[in-house]
Amino acid sequence: MLGPGGAGKTRLAVEAARNHRHEYRDGAWMIDLASVTESDKVGAAVLAGIGLRGGPMFEARAQGAELDTLVDHLGSRESLLLVDNCEHLIDAVAHLVAALLSRCPALRVLATSREPLAVDGETLVPLGPLTLPGLDDGVEQALQTASVRLFTERAAAVRPGFAVDKTTLPQVRQVVRSLDGMPLALELAAARLRTLSLPELADGLSDRFRLLTTGSRTALPRHRTLRAVIAWSWQLLSDQERTVAERVSILPGGVTTASATAVCAGTAVPAAEIPELLASLVDRSLLQLAADPGRYRMLETLREYGTERLAETGDLGTIRDLAAGYFVELIARYDSQLRGPGQLTAIRGITAEYDNALAALRRRCDVGDATGAVTLALNLTWYWLIFGRHRDAAYWLGEALAVPGGEPTPDRDSARAIYLLNRGDTQPGLTAEQTMDDQAEIRELADRLLTWPSSLPGRASALTALPLAIMQQEQAALVIIDHLADGDDVWLSGLAHMFRVQIAENAGDLDKVRTDVEAALACFRQAGDRWGQAAVLPMRAQLRKYDDLDGALADLREARSLAGEFGSLSLGDDVFIDLRWIDLYLRSGDTDRAIAMIGSARERTLRASSPEMLLLVEAWEAVLWVRLGDLERARKLLDDAERGLHGDTTFPGDHARTLIGSTRATLCMELGDLVGAHEALVKAYAAALKTRDLPILSLVAVNAAALAEAHERHHEAAVLLGAASRLRGAHDHTDRQVRELTRRGQAALGEDVFATAYGKGWALDRKTAVTEVDPARLRQHC
Repeated sequence: MLGPGGAGKTRLAVEAARNHRHEYRDGAWMIDLASVTESDKVGAAVLAGIGLRGGPMFEARAQGAELDTLVDHLGSRESLLLVDNCEHLIDAVAHLVAALLSRCPALRVLATSREPLAVDGETLVPLGPLTLPGLDDGVEQALQTASVRLFTERAAAVRPGFAVDKTTLPQVRQVVRSLDGMPLALELAAARLRTLSLPELADGLSDRFRLLTTGSRTALPRHRTLRAVIAWSWQLLSDQERTVAERVSILPGGVTTASATAVCAGTAVPAAEIPELLASLVDRSLLQLAADPGRYRMLETLREYGTERLAETGDLGTIRDLAAGYFVELIARYDSQLRGPGQLTAIRGITAEYDNALAALRRRCDVGDATGAVTLALNLTWYWLIFGRHRDAAYWLGEALAVPGGEPTPDRDSARAIYLLNRGDTQPGLTAEQTMDDQAEIRELADRLLTWPSSLPGRASALTALPLAIMQQEQAALVIIDHLADGDDVWLSGLAHMFRVQIAENAGDLDKVRTDVEAALACFRQAGDRWGQAAVLPMRAQLRKYDDLDGALADLREARSLAGEFGSLSLGDDVFIDLRWIDLYLRSGDTDRAIAMIGSARERTLRASSPEMLLLVEAWEAVLWVRLGDLERARKLLDDAERGLHGDTTFPGDHARTLIGSTRATLCMELGDLVGAHEALVKAYAAALKTRDLPILSLVAVNAAALAEAHERHHEAAVLLGAASRLRGAHDHTDRQVRELTRRGQAALGEDVFATAYGKGWALDRKTAVTEVDPARLRQHC
């Protein structure tokens, strides 16, 4: 659907999609590109528009290219994409749409733009003006035309009692015909009836059009007419109204009284009058009330006109600098509040001003302010982390770091380390050489950062510690983490303890986990950080599940309640909490709730089109059906999950491989196929080693014990159960399989002999335990 600005493309497209939604079995989505300023962000905007927002680090790393992700979600579905406001990104949209249509046979795309996409199969629907009354039409005939109906409706809204009759018909006809029936033009003109009479309106339009038709002769007549309406509306403003309108037009993410005051600095507009002037612009339809109280937005066509006027006067750069300065300071204030009792306010504030903040960051990059760009990007980093916006983090940190002239500083090194991690998460197409180069640079950055731990900014050092740990630089990370944990900043101490929990849990050191998880929770509660508490409580639930199922469930309920206060969880957070719940329900024997939770998690991952997370859900569902004895259903789930595993994805790919292999082994043992069980365990063991996560390796160890028992090697099974406990760092008193193996082992060996054999495995050091549970050792004695 194409036509000039203000032709009503968006409104008509939305109505068309609504009326035909029943024809698209799998739904329809609207993607508004108006606020997207970068061509390479079109794919991300479409992903967000259909609900595929970024998750935590492990989720982002698992995702492929945006096009492939979209194809995975839309490829077999009958669905409609309404892509709105394409004109400023026409090439990028055209390439994306062409690629999607060639790979998604049931997909249909309805695009609105001021020019065709020019892709194969495109059908153009030119959107002209609304129907106009004839010169000789009477009142009844005129009221049947769309242009008169729209103008009359809008006029009555600003001037109650307005109606078309024999007296007003001549002026109404003159207005709608002069404006060529363009919807936006009609609405702007009708809004003027608040202060003008109908004859004055008709005369004013006539004068302005004669003046402006001497402009570009190559522009479409309707486009010239629309510009004339906007220009005329602009000229009817007072000097102060016009100043405000032009200056707020540079704000892509909406306007508040504070941001309008900032961009009007240095003008003759008193700050105290800004609220009234904004209200006046709303009355004149140049601004619209946004959903958030105290917030306004300007239509894109009007924003373009305002910025053009600023460019003509040479003021555009100055106003953008004013806006950038304001949002740099605003984001810095919000960032400091993200880690305390003002967290909810800060999250709402950054979310509302996000597009404006990115425009400020773009301005800092464009003017060559290397330090300012990095500072603003770092001030957005914690927001990106909370909401899993790793693609945004990678892109904007990269843009900021690419500005020439930046000198090495702790902030810059921290930004570089975080950028490299997020780039690895969001660009799976990196070559092996690029990945090795990134890892080498991470090590170099770690060495440099360790030379100034006492002067390294607290927040920056905290954000740097986690990527260092993930890039297998645990010792370097722990130097920073330990320094923060012992510091005076309560929030930083909580974060450091939380990071230590993650490292210790992977190492199976639950004594450290227990100490640090309580310390982290206490610090975050003292600081008033809801996000921190919501992040730590599932860690404590994981610790408590081995002997306190009720306590673990309570922790998960509290975590989700807290997360709900600051916004919906990311897909990864939601699904992983669901998986923990499923595990707890299985342990407690509450299969009905486990089934319901699996269904909910499956629906969520399908809706968000996350095949990687779906693998984990299917693996846990297979565990459930094996335990319930529906072996054929479990086999199908495992087969589907294994087909979904591909590439060299490490997380959650290798975790999924471990869980799938262990469950396959259990299925084979239920079927009496001990050879198949052994083969499945060997694969699961190899995948578990790649995770560097000892608790996940303990799953393999438990199944190795089950396989040893199946071979009537009860003593070895007891040792393996003890080694599994050593790997996870705790005796598991609530897992049904462990309890059953323990009961049968005690019956076969006697309680004392079993305890001695189990103790032998428990007494192993972790490195030896890793070797001891290798399923290949079972084959040696078969």
